Amino acid sequence: MSDELDPREFEDTARAVMEACAAAPDGAGRAGLLAEAGLLGVIAPEEVGGLALPLRFAVPVAGAAGAGLLAFPLVESLVLAKALASVDAEEAGRICGGETLATIAWSGVAEDGLVANAPMGEEATKVLIFSADGGAVLAAKSNVVRLETGSDHWDVDAPAASFRCDGPLEGIELDADAVRTLRAEADLLRAAFIHGSAWHCLSLAMDYSQERVQFGRPLSSYQVLRHKMSRDALAAETIKNGVARALSDHGEDENLVRDAAWMNAARLGPAVAENAIQIFGGMGFTWEVPLHRHLRQMRAQAAYGEAADRLEALGHALITSSVNEWYGDTSHAS
Repeated sequence: MSDELDPREFEDTARAVMEACAAAPDGAGRAGLLAEAGLLGVIAPEEVGGLALPLRFAVPVAGAAGAGLLAFPLVESLVLAKALASVDAEEAGRICGGETLATIAWSGVAEDGLVANAPMGEEATKVLIFSADGGAVLAAKSNVVRLETGSDHWDVDAPAASFRCDGPLEGIELDADAVRTLRAEADLLRAAFIHGSAWHCLSLAMDYSQERVQFGRPLSSYQVLRHKMSRDALAAETIKNGVARALSDHGEDENLVRDAAWMNAARLGPAVAENAIQIFGGMGFTWEVPLHRHLRQMRAQAAYGEAADRLEALGHALITSSVNEWYGDTSHAS
């Protein structure tokens, strides 16, 4: 089936649904709209109500969500619906159908007693919490899993929450292998999300630079701004190509290529938003212009994917290793 489809065919549908979601009053309403369009089960098996498509078909959906400032844990729903299908088909089906609003606490483990960075955690009915052994448990909010108040939010559209874990967790368990796959797929969907958000910021900046007249000339006529926007367009295309490379049969270390795609997106995307804010001037910081909301959601995604820590670890691994697929034998440099 997937051979007969083009992922780009999902773009128009995804954009239309994101526009409808913007008018929905809450997370449950957005879940219903996303489920009705089949977007929550793009990569989930058909047995649970999904489309059973490869991950590349979820990329334009995630990109549209980033561009549309979707106030919903879309990345989490997509990867959870697929991961849970083999261990609890009913719950996976409820996520695909928009009946269960589930999220993932990306920071911390249950044994610490506190987990954080769970997008839309306040509205979610269930949350996936990681364990120190590499596994995870999808638990319902209860006396054991309690919402922590007073959390700071990067993303004001889909604010993250923290949870206290006051005892042994009960719920649907995922093993370490399933968690590794879930995290890997989430990285690429986050990169696609950031690409959509960054490209929208650049589009707004380009339109504004052609309309805004300063000193008798449109802003777009100034070479320094044209160069800035050209570099940002290159950055956005680099993110897009990095995701495409990670999803292709490239014959390289797939973990390294995927990590590079994700960390590059987490670094370049916010920079595009910051440049767009600068082009808008003082208006770029106001609520009338959504650029700072895009910057916030990209920073939030970077935090969920631990981009800063992982970039440092990757750099250390490349520097200390004498051989890697991209640079060959570097032992002679020591």
